[in-house]
Amino acid sequence: MKIAVLMGGDSSEREISLLSGKAIVAALGEIGHEVLAVELQNVRDVLHDSRLTDVEVVFPALHGGWGEDGHLQAVLEVMGIPCALSGPLACALAMDKAATKRIMRGADIPTPDWLQVTWDSAAHRAGAVIGRDDGLPGRALTLDHVKERAEDEIGFPLVIKLNTGGSSVGLRIVDGPDDFHAAFTEVAGAEAGPVADILIEHYIPGRELTAAIFLGRRLPLVEIRPRDGFYDYRHKYTSGASEYLVPAPVHSPLYEDIARDALRIFELLCCRGLARVDFRLDGDAYSCLEINTIPGMTGTSLVPMAAEAVGIGFGELLEDLCRAALADGSGRN
Repeated sequence: MKIAVLMGGDSSEREISLLSGKAIVAALGEIGHEVLAVELQNVRDVLHDSRLTDVEVVFPALHGGWGEDGHLQAVLEVMGIPCALSGPLACALAMDKAATKRIMRGADIPTPDWLQVTWDSAAHRAGAVIGRDDGLPGRALTLDHVKERAEDEIGFPLVIKLNTGGSSVGLRIVDGPDDFHAAFTEVAGAEAGPVADILIEHYIPGRELTAAIFLGRRLPLVEIRPRDGFYDYRHKYTSGASEYLVPAPVHSPLYEDIARDALRIFELLCCRGLARVDFRLDGDAYSCLEINTIPGMTGTSLVPMAAEAVGIGFGELLEDLCRAALADGSGRN
């Protein structure tokens, strides 16, 4: 096959995208495919790159922003270029953590309680209206009011993160009220634009698990054990910073329940090809945090690890995803 691997972008996850993209290019090339590495700066680059009209399928390796929120997938669909992984709607829903959590809550898939806040940092500095939340539409917010709602409705400890962020960029765990203001301001400042879409979520202690869904098949659960602290950006992308157990040592039927709910959210969002679903396990109670439609594909990434545990090599995994996109005509007019 002639395959174009798209990478780069302008999100805070650009460097991880480049690592994923280069790993994908190398793995597909090693098994005999003609692979074109395409580094993008913005989504308009796709429209003007004539090389893409000459490939059989595109493999997206962009993390965050327009590369993962459905914009890129919609452009490729309009252009009639087959694209591996999920389509525009699934990507848009999965990128919006609060929207995904509403779907999970409606389907009785356990997920931590949350608040969603739209925060205008520029207005805050000017002393004007600074934000709105989904619980009180039309009401101006102060940071004290946000903290009060978080404390009353969620309780500490809690997690503050960007609603459409990834790779643990713009994420803080807050142990108590005294740390709230600084953490919230730091997360809001991680947003590229002046207005930040922020999710405040109840912190679930315990174990970190992830479930990969590959072409409708549930791969083994992976447990992540950071050597210290929590599974942040450094622990995700630094070799040796975390320990991984595959399959995760979780007893039945709890193991099957988690894997089943991972597949359910994959299907509810109409995902395609591949996705990774993240969980926290506290005793025998689990919570689903989010689903990723373009999971990382670096040397420390979880999906290739889960696939390898059942004898699926990295190149084979990628090849099967490309063939699936061609078979179902993803992106063709």
